Amino acid sequence: MQIKRHLLQTALSLLFIALSLPCFAIDGILVQTIDYTVRQKWVCTNSSSVAIIRTTDTVFPGQTLYITAIACDYQVDKKGCADVVYSVRVLSPDNSVYTVIDSLPLIRGKVQDPRHFQMSNAFVNLSFEENDPLGTYQIELLIIDKIANKTKRLESKVELKELPPYNHYLITDTNDFEQRIYLYYLNPHPERIIADYLYAYQKYGDDENAFIPLLGFMVEVFQHNRFLYPQLFENPKDTIAIYLLTNCLGIENPTFDPSMDEEVSSVLDELKATLFPEREGTITSPVQLDVLWAKFMASGGYEPVKMLIQTLDYAKYKGSFKKVKWADGLDKIPEKKIQNAINELTYNALTWSMRSNCEQHPLVLQYCQWALENEKLSGLQRKELKKVLSSVASN
Repeated sequence: MQIKRHLLQTALSLLFIALSLPCFAIDGILVQTIDYTVRQKWVCTNSSSVAIIRTTDTVFPGQTLYITAIACDYQVDKKGCADVVYSVRVLSPDNSVYTVIDSLPLIRGKVQDPRHFQMSNAFVNLSFEENDPLGTYQIELLIIDKIANKTKRLESKVELKELPPYNHYLITDTNDFEQRIYLYYLNPHPERIIADYLYAYQKYGDDENAFIPLLGFMVEVFQHNRFLYPQLFENPKDTIAIYLLTNCLGIENPTFDPSMDEEVSSVLDELKATLFPEREGTITSPVQLDVLWAKFMASGGYEPVKMLIQTLDYAKYKGSFKKVKWADGLDKIPEKKIQNAINELTYNALTWSMRSNCEQHPLVLQYCQWALENEKLSGLQRKELKKVLSSVASN
């Protein structure tokens, strides 16, 4: 998958300069991306920063291409309300009409400043079928300012390619693998994630602390790239690894061997609880922090960071570890006291990891800054987040 190296920051910056001059017609940008969290990146970062939007010009059959519009310099009525919609038309390689979607809402209602960029809440989720012809598809997007009675026409192209076999991407370099995973959200490559997963299982499968976050990473990617599922069952040599992944994904595994059930099923329930803390709404162990950070690395999404921020109220468990008489033996210590002690260790790990990731990932810092200003946080969560951001700013 070739992801365009340039970011839309460049286009947005140039458009901002152009709009600083007198202008009387609506303008905008066509966004086409495989990033399913692009809206979170747009909304959950402060307006003073330019959102990271990576576009793509290549997709595979079954893969979802997300199309939307960004508009600015639209007109408002006397009440300060805008009414802007957009339509999308996709043409096949033979120039026939593949699909048309009309009158999607872009900007409706009261706005503060029509010169500000607005991204539509409405996305076109385009997924080509297996029998669709390979080749270049034309995307035509029409922005309509109903109040000004003006339009802006935008065009782009996307190439539909055959999905290569995953063994085309076999990994041999650990440093390359780790770097690619670490920065995956900046340059997603789902077509090679099966090879990445099998390498992770082979390299780290016996190290629970290392493998569980990696498994969380892989589950996050696979859940939003289901076009890859058929390839999961192509290599019988990796049956155990694939069974583990498909079970966590909750999909039927046609290669399942009942004899494996005793070997794997005993740990699956506990593993799933660890992998999906968002389902329970609480974090019960430090390893779940790593899982949430891994899900951020896989998507660049705001939601994992939000849950980590909400867990900052574990500051209330400070001192719990020292209160436990560990010498008495775990069987004699009340379960609640043990969990409180674990929560204190989780808090300590969380504050360190949040500072570290704010320093290493500008997007994490932007999310935290936005959450401090806009998220509904408790007094303790807000206090702890301020401490984290203050520490980052002082370094």
